[in-house]
Amino acid sequence: MTARILSDVAAYLNTLLARADHPGVNWNSPRRAFVLRLLLGLLLAGDTMLTAIVRHFPNKSLAMKHRYKAADRLLGAIDLVPVAAQQTELFGADMDDDFVIAMDLSDIAKPYATKMACLATIYDGSAGDTHARGYNLVTAAAIDLSERRKALPRPLLFEVFSSAEEEFVSQPHVWLEGIDWLCAATPGGVFVIDREADNGRFLTRLTRNKRHFVIRVRTGDSSRNVLLDGIEKPLRIRDAWKRGQAYGTLICERLADDGTRKPYTADYSSLRVRVPGLATQLWLCSFDSSDHEQPLVLLTDQPADTAEVTARVLTQYFARWTVEEMHRFAKQSFMLENIRLLTWNRLKNMVAILWIALGALCTLGHGPRAERVLRVLEASGGRVRSPLKPGQFWGYALVEGLRALILAAPRLLNLLPALWPRTRRSPQLLLPFGGRA
Repeated sequence: MTARILSDVAAYLNTLLARADHPGVNWNSPRRAFVLRLLLGLLLAGDTMLTAIVRHFPNKSLAMKHRYKAADRLLGAIDLVPVAAQQTELFGADMDDDFVIAMDLSDIAKPYATKMACLATIYDGSAGDTHARGYNLVTAAAIDLSERRKALPRPLLFEVFSSAEEEFVSQPHVWLEGIDWLCAATPGGVFVIDREADNGRFLTRLTRNKRHFVIRVRTGDSSRNVLLDGIEKPLRIRDAWKRGQAYGTLICERLADDGTRKPYTADYSSLRVRVPGLATQLWLCSFDSSDHEQPLVLLTDQPADTAEVTARVLTQYFARWTVEEMHRFAKQSFMLENIRLLTWNRLKNMVAILWIALGALCTLGHGPRAERVLRVLEASGGRVRSPLKPGQFWGYALVEGLRALILAAPRLLNLLPALWPRTRRSPQLLLPFGGRA
């Protein structure tokens, strides 16, 4: 079973490389083998520091410094971002409106770094520091609301950017480019974004692409103006949400900041509105909870004229927190903030291989043998006494079990050439899973 799991990981990576291959890219056998070793080294090391990854490379006949220099040279010579971006099309090909596409920003804080390339001022959300040093991440994950298991979110986007980068335009420009890319790669899915998208450019871009969306809007004195039916004068959302049709009290669960699920009770209502300058009919869905000082107000293009649709809008928004869980998983299980590379290309490649690792774990969690793989990895990782339940996040169990399984049989790493598919088959046939799980 261990060899089969490794074979699935190798086949998945080979699929991405085959899709990204073109005459201008030299993905020869040594480079392909290096990327596979880089991926497995990252999964085993649980660290984005290159020295930690190289220590887990199978061929240890060379001295460590020579292995490191060779890996560092190859890491700077290749471009893994287009390879990792192939995951967006692979995961998005069969998506419909049962999926939520949660977009968010994260960060890589480097408070003590001085020599790393393109260091910039960022907002460190975990520390609340608005003048931290490091890099930003634009991320997106797809969650299937109709799926009972909800093992892992599908990583559609996980890319690093910096305001000190030469080609950087602005942070909203990065967001909008990401939206265009996701719209082109996914035939369906409801975009769910936090208050960063409470902006006319975001609303225009989403409506232009004819995509459904749920956006949290501001409710304070700086909230936007909306137009109500039968009222000519615009009202601020601060005052408009109170005019909605009340449906009573809603009780559900939400994912808290610490990763636990907590109950959420709120009085909810909806209201038909229009945004000045935008012809699309929109709805304000309001949720007023006694546990929070301000109401939660969501702007959507979905016809929220009933209690059922309004409640579903809240479910879609709460699914957005899954992308936060993906951030936490990347930082805790792979020590993302421990990344130390001196060139921008190498740093982007290291984040890209982490993006590929998240995609490989997702295939293990959604493939036809997902339950069996999970039970094997739970046993090897020591989670037999407390197996995962439906709705729980599988990421930690998959990584811990995979590391324990491979480290218990180190000779498997020497079989990497045999695990690598030698025949050039159709990229679709190389996928370790078929359609929707």
